[in-house]
Amino acid sequence: MQRKGLTAFIVLTVMCVLSACGQRNKQGENQAASEAKPAIVPGEMVLIPAGDFVLGTDNKESLAYPQQKLNLLAFWIDKYEVTNSQFLDFAIKTGYTGEGAKEGKDWRLFFTPDKGLFPVVYITWNDAVAYCKSVGKRLPTEEEWEKAARGPSGNTYPWGNEWAEGRSNTYESGPSKPVAIGEFNDVSYFGVHDMLGNVQEWTSSWFVTYKGNPKKDPQSGERFRVVRGLSARYRGKVGHLWDRSAYPPSALYDFGCRCARDATPEEAAKASQAK
Repeated sequence: MQRKGLTAFIVLTVMCVLSACGQRNKQGENQAASEAKPAIVPGEMVLIPAGDFVLGTDNKESLAYPQQKLNLLAFWIDKYEVTNSQFLDFAIKTGYTGEGAKEGKDWRLFFTPDKGLFPVVYITWNDAVAYCKSVGKRLPTEEEWEKAARGPSGNTYPWGNEWAEGRSNTYESGPSKPVAIGEFNDVSYFGVHDMLGNVQEWTSSWFVTYKGNPKKDPQSGERFRVVRGLSARYRGKVGHLWDRSAYPPSALYDFGCRCARDATPEEAAKASQAK
């Protein structure tokens, strides 16, 4: 009886030890997963330091010709695209109705409770401006957008100059539709997400031909706003972060936005010290 009792005790002890080890391993795996993918916080911003960056391309056939070096003051930009939940909260608090509502063709058609973290789409330029203003921000200029996307060295893609399969929600990745923000490893030098794929984004800039480009685009002038980035419908491999698109402010397509704001002198000084 004593031997049976001792054997049972040993078996029970071993099972407890294995269970504890299993729990520790599971906790370790969960912690590793948590460390690998930080929590997503809609509305979180990234401080882009003042300094030079590369704008445009040396391809003479591109609307982004010529390539040039510009200097921008420090600014903040949203780490992620504005989500359905953020826009819904704005609409509820302010009573704002999207410009496409009269046509039954606005952001509400693409929002369901399970898509709260998906980027809002089918908003006009004025809708985007109204949202950013409501949270004390503004739309980024196309120059700010490009610096945040390409980094100081002028990367072709957010992660560098070589195409990487599966890193961005573009046509190559399969869904051909928006997904939740931050789901892909589409992260720029400065830590800004989804700059290449997911949805195209409004900027505050009018579409004008770059100074030095001998080809004046017929759309140039104060008629069309610049849209940046690609959506899941476009082939990212043949795209570039300098690509520019021009649309009337009233356009209702799968365009979203992210917001920006000026950095205070204190914030700018802190960013400069951190470089």
